[in-house]
Amino acid sequence: MCAYVITFPIWKGQQWSAFRGHIRLSNEQVLIARFNDTAYIEQELRFLEQHHRVKSKIEGKYLKAVYNLLPMIVQVIRTPSFTDVLFDNCVDWQLTGGNLQHLLRIYFAYDLYKGQSPRDCTLENIMRNGESIVVLDFGLRKRTENYCVYWNPMILKGKQCLSQYQWSLGIMYLVMTNGSFIINEIHKRISIWVNGGKLDLVSLVTTRKQSIISLIQQLLNPDNPIPWEQIPHHSAFRDDPKCKAILKLYEVRSMSDLKIRSASRLSSKQSGRKTQRTSLVIHESTSNSNQSTSNQSLITKISSMYKNKFIEEYKQRCNSSLKSNKQINNFFTNNKMKLKFTTKQSDHTVQLSCDFRSLRTGSNLSNLGLTQRIDDSEDKKLNRRLSQQDIDYDKIRSRVSSIRMAIKEYKARSLRHLSQDSNQLIQNSVENTIPNNYIQLIKRPQVEIDILTSKYLRSLECINIIGQTVAKAIEFLDALQNFWIIPLFLVFKRMLQLRLEVEKFLEAQINSFNIEQWKEVCNTREYLQFLSRIKSDNCLVKNEMILLMKASQTKADQLDKSKREKVLWFLNDNLDTNIQPICFSYMKDQLLLAVIDKKGLQREPIEWLKLQLSLKASIIITQLPVLVCENNEFSYEKYLECQESKNYSQILKYCDQLKINI
Repeated sequence: MCAYVITFPIWKGQQWSAFRGHIRLSNEQVLIARFNDTAYIEQELRFLEQHHRVKSKIEGKYLKAVYNLLPMIVQVIRTPSFTDVLFDNCVDWQLTGGNLQHLLRIYFAYDLYKGQSPRDCTLENIMRNGESIVVLDFGLRKRTENYCVYWNPMILKGKQCLSQYQWSLGIMYLVMTNGSFIINEIHKRISIWVNGGKLDLVSLVTTRKQSIISLIQQLLNPDNPIPWEQIPHHSAFRDDPKCKAILKLYEVRSMSDLKIRSASRLSSKQSGRKTQRTSLVIHESTSNSNQSTSNQSLITKISSMYKNKFIEEYKQRCNSSLKSNKQINNFFTNNKMKLKFTTKQSDHTVQLSCDFRSLRTGSNLSNLGLTQRIDDSEDKKLNRRLSQQDIDYDKIRSRVSSIRMAIKEYKARSLRHLSQDSNQLIQNSVENTIPNNYIQLIKRPQVEIDILTSKYLRSLECINIIGQTVAKAIEFLDALQNFWIIPLFLVFKRMLQLRLEVEKFLEAQINSFNIEQWKEVCNTREYLQFLSRIKSDNCLVKNEMILLMKASQTKADQLDKSKREKVLWFLNDNLDTNIQPICFSYMKDQLLLAVIDKKGLQREPIEWLKLQLSLKASIIITQLPVLVCENNEFSYEKYLECQESKNYSQILKYCDQLKINI
């Protein structure tokens, strides 16, 4: 079974396509980039791995904050026909609007691509990630295509382009702050410039702040743009408080990290040493660096001598014990193993007495007498500790004895009380002796819980047919490239409304199916878990609806004013508006006719027929009560049977039974 699920397509290009999906086990939302030609993606995967953007390989590593501007790879799935790359930090899809802070983040992101092949650097490749952005730019677009406004127009005159991505950043700011409709105006002004006129794009800047106007003017200078390295030092970014925080995050932090990593190398250069050393930590104060170096050398020698002396002394003890037949248990049970050895250096004898603790802390014992005094002190402490434990044990034993006596007296009183009173009083006395934390075992209504979950899940599965129909229609009608995305968003929004109604029924504990022991069912853990699961699923569906909404709003901006006003009232995330009538009209009068006429991509006739069946079933479900998703004509089991069938005539027969007045 596949480890991930594709929910619906988001975008489709020549070299790759984007899908929304989630991981099966964790339900984690992911963006799925599918490449039909794996040659394009291998180089990009190597680049992302160099910047630690593979999720399974970054544990325990320090990551620069700027790396978060690149997509995070969750998994790579390779098949003979395609390669799927799963990302988890760009599921919000494209950035449709932005500000100066977004522009600064885009700069730092493309600064990582220095030395790489030229990138597209368009707003279509900038994904939202909360308040930040992620660059999803694989550099696959060929420069032989028609001119794109994000490219420096010097190429239209056949001249060398001196700028790297400066022009692209300037155009991005104009599109982020004005909207995508401004692209047509930019095309017109570039055409005027190519034909010998003046290039005036700065007048499209909406802000009156002179520093921002100056920045855009320098970015959009095709002949002599601002140098790439000077962009983050421009006053437009330095004067903005939020941009200053970004500069600190992406510049100062990475510089400090560089200083930390180069500290040991700098120290080596100053001392004239070229080889790298690993310094030991000594827990004592030293007057100067030379003294510290000598102490380290001395500790190393002592450690080596200690090991050799320990082995020799151990062998001597073993030999002596074999000869004298004496026990050596004290050697192994003693906490400290004392060693006494001498070193001769420059005609001076140094006598050292060491143990494991003194070697670790850097301290030493001057003579054996001090060691003996410490042992005596330890013995006294141990004796005091043992005597105190004996006292504590006596107290515990006395308390246990008193508790046992109290239990015996309580039982005796209870028996006398039971023998004197009547049967009714006996019952009362038993109830009075029940402690407050007594939990009465109640038989769980497991059968009723199973009935509840099966009925609600069946209703939700019928409602989910609508979402599946939308996903398939987006692919077949190529809706992301045309205006079909607008009515399909409306249908998807209606599906979410129906799912939320099911959630409200459960949350209000309405007994819609007349289930027995309803109160007990509502108080069970299974009921609460089922409700929590429905809420979580609805949140995921709402996120998918927002993605479709963004794509629909982009297409709606390209409509004329009269048509745009007709759709803008429902192109939002307000789920309280009544969209049922207009949704039914779009599904019946437009989408169904387009599917019947196969107005889309080239697909097998049986696949178009199955889509027609799904659309008819969706129309019926949207018209029925929320928990009654079947009628005399539509059966969920029959629908599933036809969707899995390869018999064209069988599917057509059942599809004709679903009467929809067109």
